[in-house]
Amino acid sequence: MEGHVKRPMNAFMVWSRGERRKLAQQNPSMQNSEISKQLGYQWKSLTEAEKRPFFQEAQRLKTLHREKYPNYKYQTHRRVKVPQRSYTLQREVASTKLYNLLQWDNNLHTIIYGQDWARAAHQSSKNQKSIYLQPVDIPTGYPLQQKQQHQEQQHVHLQQQQQQQHQFH
Repeated sequence: MEGHVKRPMNAFMVWSRGERRKLAQQNPSMQNSEISKQLGYQWKSLTEAEKRPFFQEAQRLKTLHREKYPNYKYQTHRRVKVPQRSYTLQREVASTKLYNLLQWDNNLHTIIYGQDWARAAHQSSKNQKSIYLQPVDIPTGYPLQQKQQHQEQQHVHLQQQQQQQHQFH
């Protein structure tokens, strides 16, 4: 990301930078997540005296950072979780990409992807409108004020489906 200013390293980051390299060289098959766990355990086991130089270095880096970027303000960038099951979406909450993939009417559409292929085949056999997508095609998250509305609409849609199935039997 161009123009992005990184945060100054904290004491743990200063310490772990060198330790991570050592641990990775000693254990080439160890995954990064396991290395991170080990570093956490090692850091917690250090005494305050052992940690002090890293806190001092972190403070020095923080001061330099403040001088170099006086107007810097850290802003969190939360990652949005991609749902891991099928969802029923309406036009108002669909992404542009998804909207362009579907011909929209005022009905709800069942979006099925990934591990739900068996369920998708079963639902398609019931003459439902379904489309098969990968997780990257699904809109990421809903605004909080629309979440409850979406859940209510999903419930109504399921009731309508059940009524239709009941009429055929």
